[in-house]
Amino acid sequence: MANRLYCRERKRLRKKTEEAKKCGRVSASLFLEGEMNALSDADCFFFYGSRLRPKGLLTVFFPDEEHAEITVAEFVPEGGGLPELYRSALKECKRVGTEAVHTVRNPVHGFDLKRVNGIVFSYEWSEYMLCIGMKELATAGAVRSSNVEGSIETEVIKEDAPEDDGTLRYVLLWNGQEAAECRILPGAEGMQCYLFGLKTKKELRRTGMATRLLVEIAKEYAVRDEAVMRLQVSSKNEPAERLYRKLGFVTEEEREYYKTEVSDG
Repeated sequence: MANRLYCRERKRLRKKTEEAKKCGRVSASLFLEGEMNALSDADCFFFYGSRLRPKGLLTVFFPDEEHAEITVAEFVPEGGGLPELYRSALKECKRVGTEAVHTVRNPVHGFDLKRVNGIVFSYEWSEYMLCIGMKELATAGAVRSSNVEGSIETEVIKEDAPEDDGTLRYVLLWNGQEAAECRILPGAEGMQCYLFGLKTKKELRRTGMATRLLVEIAKEYAVRDEAVMRLQVSSKNEPAERLYRKLGFVTEEEREYYKTEVSDG
């Protein structure tokens, strides 16, 4: 019932997955979205149906040696091979010594966990892709930062990241010392940027340093009316998520992580 996916079939399955996604029949994580990267980057593929007429696809991605992440693309909602597909994938993960396997679900696409008989799903955490307009961030952030340690003098410096990966390193200086920093990956024509690696020195946390840094970055990009900032944050990182929400970031994409095991019953 479940087989590895042959390389020559990937192009056709990409097309089928894209068609299914448009019909709202695909449950996929963020890494499966965006030109279907998982179909070329995933470590292991399983499908059900026949090789020439697959009815569904399951991919397994190993972010590290101890964990595996499963995503599901269902072309036929009533396809009956999904439980067997899961068992094959879990068996493969066990074979290579994986300690924990999670199913990554995008609630928008409505993949029904309850109907996968014989498999137990336990919710553990969520990850969010957040977004905000630069002008909104510059305004809202400026108000918040003026209310916290409003008299301090700060300066922001920008430099190419030492990794030479196309990212920029922004650093907030307070009294000549590095107080907060982050990385920015600029998008096309300055219309968007991706934020990651935001951190504040431990002794300066909750003093508005991170907010001040984001405000200065937003001001730089806000010259373009439609410019936006995007970032990814986990519900496990409550302080960071709380900061972004207070600044006005909204959820653009969500994925839920469920620990996945074969039922003893």
